Amino acid sequence: MSDQRRGPVLPDATPIRRSSSSSQRRPSYSSGSSSRSSQRTSSRSYESSRSSSRRSSDYGRSSDRRYSGNGGNKKKKRRFKSSFYFLAGLAVYALILLILCAIFLGYADRSLKKFEKSQSTYYMDDYVKNFRASLDAGTLPAEYSMGSSSAFEPADKKLQGVLAAANGKELTYEKDGSSYNTEEPIYNILAGDQPIAQIQLEATNARVVFAILTVMDWEIKDAKLLGGETGSDYYINAPEGYSITVNGVPVGSEYKTGKVSDSNKLLVNAKEYVNIPETVEYMIPGLTEEPVVAIRDESGQEVGVSKDGNTYIAGVADGSAGGTMPADLEETALEIAKTWSLFMTDDLSGGNHGLKTVQQYLIPGSAYDEMAKGWAGGIDITFTSAHTLGNPAFKNIAVTNYVRYTEDCFSCHIYFDKPMHLTRTGADIVDTTDSDYVFVKYEGKWCLVDMTASQQSGEQPTE
Repeated sequence: MSDQRRGPVLPDATPIRRSSSSSQRRPSYSSGSSSRSSQRTSSRSYESSRSSSRRSSDYGRSSDRRYSGNGGNKKKKRRFKSSFYFLAGLAVYALILLILCAIFLGYADRSLKKFEKSQSTYYMDDYVKNFRASLDAGTLPAEYSMGSSSAFEPADKKLQGVLAAANGKELTYEKDGSSYNTEEPIYNILAGDQPIAQIQLEATNARVVFAILTVMDWEIKDAKLLGGETGSDYYINAPEGYSITVNGVPVGSEYKTGKVSDSNKLLVNAKEYVNIPETVEYMIPGLTEEPVVAIRDESGQEVGVSKDGNTYIAGVADGSAGGTMPADLEETALEIAKTWSLFMTDDLSGGNHGLKTVQQYLIPGSAYDEMAKGWAGGIDITFTSAHTLGNPAFKNIAVTNYVRYTEDCFSCHIYFDKPMHLTRTGADIVDTTDSDYVFVKYEGKWCLVDMTASQQSGEQPTE
């Protein structure tokens, strides 16, 4: 141990001499042995020097620690301060980020709520509540007309109709089936299951929020009442010059539509022989209930009126006041119709299949006179099956729908059955007449000028 404190021992190059006895037993060191011994000695000296150097270095560091304690504390303080500032900055950044997230989420929430409340259904929810409040107060919202749009009804008809329809029923709404425009939606307001009003909205003040959401305000573009109780249009077809009243109120020329009634088609042939007044159309708008229509001819006599949907037709009646057919005209019309039916089944007596008999009821040169000549002189009549008529020859006779257009023109509907027994086959058939007939007075007598079959029934007895 004492040798190590004194430091490293330099190697001695002088070889160790041994006793003579040893030298006698061993030969002198050879150069190789001396070199290996010297290397081992040098290695031990080098290791001893490194160990001593490490102890000196450790001793120096120990001395530095003993005499430099204040400097170490300062370094620790600097590291502590750096850590504190870093954590404080991180906390501030996190707080700012949290605040920004809260602001963003709040804005997103407000935008979504604003978008949802801008939908038209939210507007309709409030509108239906206000509509109910108006009805409970005995009135209608301002966008609806309080009075009737027609001069033929009392002013409060519409209001009374809506109040009656909505009495004791829940008001709801539904989107109309024809509504496809999202910026102008149409909604029907229902009292129970009955539609009573229709409203069309219009989007205004459209704006974008949250970059992708469009919000808008709503205004009423159009509003109207629905249903038969709340306003329907009615039409009247009457000859020019006839006077018309609706619910006792005269109908003026301002209600003409300018259209000619289809009923004139029945009078195409009659117009060649008599002056038939044009049948014009009138429209009576916005009636809340079915009207009472009265029509009088130029002489002031009330004529019959028939109804087809919302259309009233002058002169067609089934026994109503003013539409009763005079007995002599009914007898004449029926006799002419029977004669034509017998002629068509080759049941008239006389030459040329009874042509002269039927021609007494036809105007010479008219369309039906030419038709009769063609039938009597043609080959088709010869194919009529041999048959006998029933007894009586005509059954189920009915003359209806009398229309007097002028003093010299009228029409009516005639129906009857003509039973027939085919002698060759023994079959029993029925030839049915079901047609509208038009007659005009020609040279003082009534003649057939046209007929229109309203139903094809029965069988024509031909082979």
